[in-house]
Amino acid sequence: MRATVATLLGVPSSVAVIAAILAGPIATRRSEARMAERGRRPIPEVAAGPLTGLVVYISAGHGWLLHRVDHDGEPISWGTQRPRMFGLLEDEWTAGFVADDLAPALESAGATVIALRERDRNPVAVVREEAGAGVGTFGVDQLVTDELASGGAAFRLEPGGSATWLLEVPWDGQWYAYTRWLEDERQDAEAIYTVRLGEEIREVVVDQRTHGGHWWPLGDACLPGGSTVEITLTGSGTAPLSADAVRIGGGTALVLLPFSYEIVQRPYAEVAMAHQLERLGGPESIGIYDCGNVVSDMRLRPHWASWASPEGEEAAFLSIHTNAADGEKARGLTVFYGHDTDPPTPPDPRSVLLAHAVERGLYDSVAVRDPEYARRGVLPGNFSEISPVHNELPATLLEMGFHDDREDARRLQTQAYKDAAARGIVEGIVDWRSENRL
Repeated sequence: MRATVATLLGVPSSVAVIAAILAGPIATRRSEARMAERGRRPIPEVAAGPLTGLVVYISAGHGWLLHRVDHDGEPISWGTQRPRMFGLLEDEWTAGFVADDLAPALESAGATVIALRERDRNPVAVVREEAGAGVGTFGVDQLVTDELASGGAAFRLEPGGSATWLLEVPWDGQWYAYTRWLEDERQDAEAIYTVRLGEEIREVVVDQRTHGGHWWPLGDACLPGGSTVEITLTGSGTAPLSADAVRIGGGTALVLLPFSYEIVQRPYAEVAMAHQLERLGGPESIGIYDCGNVVSDMRLRPHWASWASPEGEEAAFLSIHTNAADGEKARGLTVFYGHDTDPPTPPDPRSVLLAHAVERGLYDSVAVRDPEYARRGVLPGNFSEISPVHNELPATLLEMGFHDDREDARRLQTQAYKDAAARGIVEGIVDWRSENRL
């Protein structure tokens, strides 16, 4: 699987040609001869980093949640997992650290980041489907209906086909762009999304043979309200393309509280992963056990990531948390790799190596300027998120510090800590990747 982003200094001539073609109404099917006239489009060259080619699935715990008896039984309450202590609320801090610090650091190193909690804090989302206002297509082969498509359908484009979506930015702010397609082994392994975000042009190359049915990140930028985001799909010209939908903005989750029949709403960026399945994409069956019970928040995360990650993909799963000592005195960093007791299942050796590498990288990066940062080691943990029973990926869970310790809570909220921690996690993953390749 290949997914890369390049920032260009100007609009390439090929983009100008595409824009001119797509200026008219939605095109119907073109002849094979006309498709051949377009030829093969050069695949953009992108700057490679030490994590290029790696997909990192990140879970930020916890978020606003409809809590249930024993996690998957009857609903009993609505709220955050943790209380606010010393100015820090884990449910907010983890999401902010992932969105603002860790994910950008990983992306700068070349990784593709799939966040299981929405990174875009805007409470609205602008979505453009495969057809309609603000959409132009060229070389449509057929309309494919599928439950995994946004809106239930997507266009399949002939080789050399293209699509362009125009989205108006609702107001000034930081906006994230995403796209979605239906996968097919016959489709283009080098599909190209050209994204205009303000004055910036980016090109993202994806493999449309995999990762169908969920939103894929195309980058973010600070944009003025009323401006237009333009996203154009082209490809190598050698295989069909899937044109499903694009989106900017996070949107708002609506949750029915069965015990009061009240509908509550929170931006997707604030709610737990259990309420993100519709936003992320994927089959509804992932969220329901065969017995009919709802899959718990903590188990839904690894189930979804294991579904989304295709066989053979180079990937890792990170779970970001803060800890609590429940009245005892404790502080510092603890990193876990998963095992399971039901059924008894030993840890994945890849996860053990990942946990040690990330713990070492994170601690060393922080402690060099903050020697008071405590180190509690790498431990086995019987936690659903990283359990080898529930998670097929190499996975590790990071308890970054204790939010019920005054010094840790203060430390975690400083930008110096967040910068160093994000840098150290990246360095740890780079080391782990190198060790795995030996």
